[in-house]
Amino acid sequence: MTPHPNRWEAAQLALKLLGVDPIGLGGVWLTARSGPVRDIWLDGVQTLPHPVRKLHPTVSDDALYGGLDIAATLDVGRAIRSIGVLDKPATLVLTMAERCEPNLAARLSQALDDRTGHVIIALDERAGEDEGLPTALAERLAYHIDLSELGYHDASALAPGAGKPGRRPKVPSAVTRELGELCDRLGIAGLRPMLFALRCACAHARLENRRI
Repeated sequence: MTPHPNRWEAAQLALKLLGVDPIGLGGVWLTARSGPVRDIWLDGVQTLPHPVRKLHPTVSDDALYGGLDIAATLDVGRAIRSIGVLDKPATLVLTMAERCEPNLAARLSQALDDRTGHVIIALDERAGEDEGLPTALAERLAYHIDLSELGYHDASALAPGAGKPGRRPKVPSAVTRELGELCDRLGIAGLRPMLFALRCACAHARLENRRI
């Protein structure tokens, strides 16, 4: 098992890399019960480039996509559409993500696939193995972080970043080939895990302004 301090450092690094390439990395699936450790980590979410908005797993389609604002329509005598959560790029914090229904997972997954600028932080408070984030959404988030065994003494405020990220590095073809071969040996199916690994490497290189 990874030592707690290292796990916390990895959780901090994930946020920093997400800030460098939010669209490419998609977001974070965070497994942690409500408490001070999760609160400290969530404070770091405020450093991401877009406004933070909370989503409940029972959010309606009208809330996501907007709809007819009946009160405003009656007031002005013409159809007025309300603005939906997905209308503008945002960091969407999905609370009680373990209760996320497949329909909502599909809608959020589509928003990520469309690269509309959204980032998703899925807060998984699962109490048993039969609960968890739907696969369709989980596989579109670059990071799965488990802070469930960390105590308050293991956590600290998010350390400052390394300033403005450098230019996107060029990935040597040999690196891509070796990573593909590694995924094949490990039995990792699909291209998304390999692409996330490349995105993470590029984001880390940009953060430290170095080559891959």
